[in-house]
Amino acid sequence: MKDSNMDKSSVESDSVSVNEGPPSLDPSHRVISGFWGRILALIIDSLCLGLIGLVLGLFLFDPLMRLGGWGRLVGFSITLVYFGLLNSKTGKGQTPGKRIMKIEVVDRSGNYLPVGRSFLRYIVLGIPFFLNGAMISPSVFFSPLGYLIGFILFGAGGAIIYLYIGNRQTRQSLHDLVVGSFVVKTIPKGQVIDAIWKPHLIVVGVWLLVVVCLSVVMTGLSKKGIFPELIAVQKEIASSGNVHVVTVTAGKSFKVVIGGNRSETTYLQATAIWKECPHDIEAAAQQVAAVILQKYATIMEKDVLVVTITYGYDIGIARRWKSQHFQHSPSEWQGILAKPSVKE
Repeated sequence: MKDSNMDKSSVESDSVSVNEGPPSLDPSHRVISGFWGRILALIIDSLCLGLIGLVLGLFLFDPLMRLGGWGRLVGFSITLVYFGLLNSKTGKGQTPGKRIMKIEVVDRSGNYLPVGRSFLRYIVLGIPFFLNGAMISPSVFFSPLGYLIGFILFGAGGAIIYLYIGNRQTRQSLHDLVVGSFVVKTIPKGQVIDAIWKPHLIVVGVWLLVVVCLSVVMTGLSKKGIFPELIAVQKEIASSGNVHVVTVTAGKSFKVVIGGNRSETTYLQATAIWKECPHDIEAAAQQVAAVILQKYATIMEKDVLVVTITYGYDIGIARRWKSQHFQHSPSEWQGILAKPSVKE
């Protein structure tokens, strides 16, 4: 009889424990966002930023044009605030793109980043992007400042791309590794338990070393062949004070004609980005051509001299350019410049 009562008591005790509610769950771990989730979020955010840049360009075309290469600092500042704030605890780790893709930025504990760390995270990511394609004179790349720019652009930029694609374990790129952040799915919550595969760090280190070595090699090449003369012409054109940046390139083009024969055309091409909208764009092209005819020793050996006058702005998140090309043989350019009707 006693045994029966004990069994009944045991059953009642078990039923009470079941009805108290669901048992407490152990903290789960975060799920790392996939590659395409991050890319799609970035595309959405880029569209948002592009719209901001487009509006600025509509109302501030002339001021942005006068800024030249410094215009990218405007775009960088906008994106720094955008990503820096929204990817931090202020924005709960989500830009509009991340919110749509249901991903967020957290640290290893699953907490949102402080504002300072979030700003640093974007600085590491954003600087190589905004340096890429910026209005930087080619001659600068062969100076000490150019070595730093090249290291950031190719070294850090290459490392970011490699880690984005290759680091499948944690999907951390260089900017994430610097501040210890992860891009994860919003559900479930918890800590991040994944760790980066160490050989990835070795690859990044080797790549940075390669970039440094290439910089040394490029320095030597810049002092040989046609490069010194091209750089000298660029500096002479820029000394007029009318342009932000000038690039001068020499090359050959080929065309297959009837009978299978191949014709060759040698050319010199100069592209000048004007600081202001030229009052007479043809006269501006003639100014550039005049410098080339005077300073480039072998210009008469070329078949074609192409001069491109460009003006507009590029702030990184939006750009607008207007260009006009002028193409003549060197002797034709001499005839054009000899006419007394050339405008100043």
